[in-house]
Parts: sequence; C-alpha cells; structure tokens
Amino acid sequence: MLSTIEFIHNTGRYRMKDREKARVFQEIAMTALSSRKSIAVKTKIRPMTVSAAVQELIDDNLVVECGNSEKEGRGRPEVFLEVNHNRLVAVSMHVQARQLLTSVVNMKEEPICEHTEQLDHSISNEDFIEACYRSFDEVKQQLPPESEILGIGVSLIGTVASSSSIWISAARWRNIKNLDFSALQTKVGIPVSITRVQDAELVHFIQKHPAYSDKNIVFVHWGFGIGASYAHKGRIQGSTIGRFCEVGHTRISMKHDKICQCGAIGCLETEAALWAISSDLKGVLSGSLTEEQHVANAMKDMNLSEHPAILKALDYVNLAILNLHQVFYPDTLIIIGPFVENEELFNSMRDFFYEHIPDYARDGVEFRHISGGFKGCMPGSVYPFFKKRLKALLTFSTAESHGTPHV
Repeated sequence: MLSTIEFIHNTGRYRMKDREKARVFQEIAMTALSSRKSIAVKTKIRPMTVSAAVQELIDDNLVVECGNSEKEGRGRPEVFLEVNHNRLVAVSMHVQARQLLTSVVNMKEEPICEHTEQLDHSISNEDFIEACYRSFDEVKQQLPPESEILGIGVSLIGTVASSSSIWISAARWRNIKNLDFSALQTKVGIPVSITRVQDAELVHFIQKHPAYSDKNIVFVHWGFGIGASYAHKGRIQGSTIGRFCEVGHTRISMKHDKICQCGAIGCLETEAALWAISSDLKGVLSGSLTEEQHVANAMKDMNLSEHPAILKALDYVNLAILNLHQVFYPDTLIIIGPFVENEELFNSMRDFFYEHIPDYARDGVEFRHISGGFKGCMPGSVYPFFKKRLKALLTFSTAESHGTPHV
C-alpha cells in the first residue's frame, strides 16, 4: 500500500504540493535511514517543501525522528526519519470454514494482534454480530495507545450486498438472512464495510502486483467451498444482488441426489468441495478438515494422484475452470486453496487446462496459484479506510501549499 502512496491524490484534481507531501511520506516508508536532505536530493523536491511536509507528518505522529547520522564536516548531522506504522490501524475480519478470524492491520499491512471465534453451523444474525463485537473488543484491548482505528472490513462468503452493507445469505450458515452490518457499526462507533472474501483477496493481489492492474483475471478458490472472483482491467466485478462467479453452485447434473449446503441438488460443491468429500479423506488426513490451512499443510507433500475422491473432485473442478475460461477468456487464471498446495495436483490441473483450451488462446493466458491461503484478504478488505484517511493526512495544511496550481 505505502509503495504507491505518492499517487493517492490522483483520483481527482490535486495540488502539486499535496502530491509532493505524499511522495515524501512514501520515501520515508520505503527507504531505510531517510533524512530531510536525502529525500530532497532523491526526489528533487525543494528542501523547504520537504521540511514543511516532514514537520506536518511529525505533528500528526505519522513519522518520528529516530536518530542522527555521524557528523561529517560542518553543519548539523542529518536526522533520520521512520514511519510510525501503528499510528493508523484497521480491523479485518474474514470467515474461513466455520471460524471468524480477526486481525488488526497496520500501515505496513502487518497483523499486530489476532483473535479467532468459532461459529456454529446454526448461528443467527444476532449471534454473528455478537461474535464480531467480541472479536473487536478482544483485539482493541491489545492495541498501542497511539493507534487510531479507522474501521472494520468484513470479508464474507455467499451473497454480499456491499453497497448496502447487508449479508443476504450464505449456504454455510442457513440461518443468516439479510444481516445488516449497520448494527455492528452502531455498536462499535466506527465505519464497517463488507465484501466477498475472494474479492478482497484479489484486490490485495492486484495491489501487490501492479503489472496485473490492467489485466482480466479469474480468481478461483477451491477449498471448504468453491467460489470465484473476476477483475476486468484491475477492477473487481460484481452484480446488483451481491452474487457473482458462483461456480461452486453451478449445476453439474440434475440427476445427482446429493443436497448442497445451499439447499439445491447437483451443485459442483457436492462433488468437489472439502465439506462434501471430507468423510472420504479421513483415512488419509487426520485432524480438523474444516481448517483449510491444516488441510493444506497435510496435503502439501502427500501422494494424492491415486485417491479416488480427490481424482473425482479434480475432474469436476478441471471442467469448471475450463468453462470459466470459455466465459471470460482472462489474461490470468489464479487458483487458491488447500488442494493446490500439493504441487503434483496443481501441475495436473495446469496441464489439463493448457491441453484443452483453444489453440489460439493458449499463449495468451497465465495459469498460476497462490500459496498460504487467504492472507491477502486481511489488508485487501481495509485498503479503502487507509486510503481515505491518508489522503486527508497527506494534504498540506500549512501556508507552504498556498497558491499551488491544481492538476
């Protein structure tokens, strides 16, 4: 996030001095042992402007002085500067299997404290809000005293109406219906936003890999459930009802008698999701099969090439991914989840994909995976809070900026 913070004012008209202040902050964030002098030399911003920007950053406690250089020749030694990364924080919550995972994320995108709540399969709207509040209260008590909490970003599954902050439904929790997160916002007294977990993960991926910001990307999660996200030229796409790319609930056969968690029959998840085949895997996997990272660690070095349940699930997922490609024709297709932590399994998926897509498309699409599970959704869900607050703090408030032209 901080590596591109100099462009934070580019979304509209801005003063050059404000852009310069953001550039000064970025230099301090990204360069060890920055000083006023070194910033002025590197950025070619006027020393007076650099000094004014640094003073405002220090006054706002965004930046602190952290020591002097050894004196060389005449003049005072240079004073080094560093970002106070815990000055601004945001709370990120996301669901994984039947858990609510909460992290406080700082400006460096580091989790500085964490909490986990178990969620019963029969949890209600009120119980879920209480779980969120307990989690918030738990992590709030662990924060440094200077931290300003900007908001709470909640990453969810199912039908998520982000614009109205309503979680309409989730197959995993059938009792949750039209859950309005304004109740949580009222309770905690800070802004709360909601998004789909795979959307937040894809937002983070694009933020961390700017080369993908103009790409069309299909992002598929294969784990406890199966879902997808799509970005067109770096912008996450959605629908007016809150569902999009629901590949796990596409029908593979109306003749199948397995009932999905959504209540329908014939869904892809009934043959390939971890929740559906976990009983078939108990002979080869021990421990909880609802915790994706545990399953990923166990699967990583296993020989899964001859396990019948895995092979059957793989066949269905391969076809689903092939069909997603035929619909979107993306530049990049990304897979995440415990199954693709197994190199042999991922290579099999990739080989199938390239073998069966049209010849004319083969050289124009990248097939890759993300390791480590849903870690990017933590910062991905709270970027808007940081960007809004930093845009205000990185705007000059002193007379130094008066009369500066707009761009």
